[in-house]
Amino acid sequence: MSVELIFVAFLECQKTVDPEFKSELSSIKQSLHDEGDLQTDSHDVLPRHASLEPDGGPQPLVEEELCRRIGAQLAEMGDRFQQEGRIRQEVVESLVHDILSENLTEDRFRDAVSSLLENLPPGMDLEKATLVVAMTLTSKVGCSVPNLLQNCFTTALNFIDRNYRSYVQRLSRQV
Repeated sequence: MSVELIFVAFLECQKTVDPEFKSELSSIKQSLHDEGDLQTDSHDVLPRHASLEPDGGPQPLVEEELCRRIGAQLAEMGDRFQQEGRIRQEVVESLVHDILSENLTEDRFRDAVSSLLENLPPGMDLEKATLVVAMTLTSKVGCSVPNLLQNCFTTALNFIDRNYRSYVQRLSRQV
């Protein structure tokens, strides 16, 4: 299961119409493609290890659609968190400041995410909430200052990859 695909799908579900945000997201998708993490065939994003048909062409993948569904579900949860006021603007502004001053580290990002997880409703899955908060913070940073989306995306992706990859694998089996 591709954390990158899920994260990109999450960002694609954001309700922003800001052309700069869309351009930065497109840039992220292109850089992932260029690094070999994603392959594209005109309009579909495919994981790097896509199965191939005997003729060498890409086989339609269930994983791609699954990543989109997971990304959309996480985006829905992120929308709820925002409506409930769980994503505080001062945390977003602090991350923007850290990126601009080149002080955003994975540890700083983790601390920002943790600060927003203090008052979760009873019964909420902490790992899922952490993913949602990390992705939502990235989206909010990108909506505030679109040219910082790439930097925040990379930091958040590293954070998720190091700490929650196994959870994403479990999540993909539940959807």
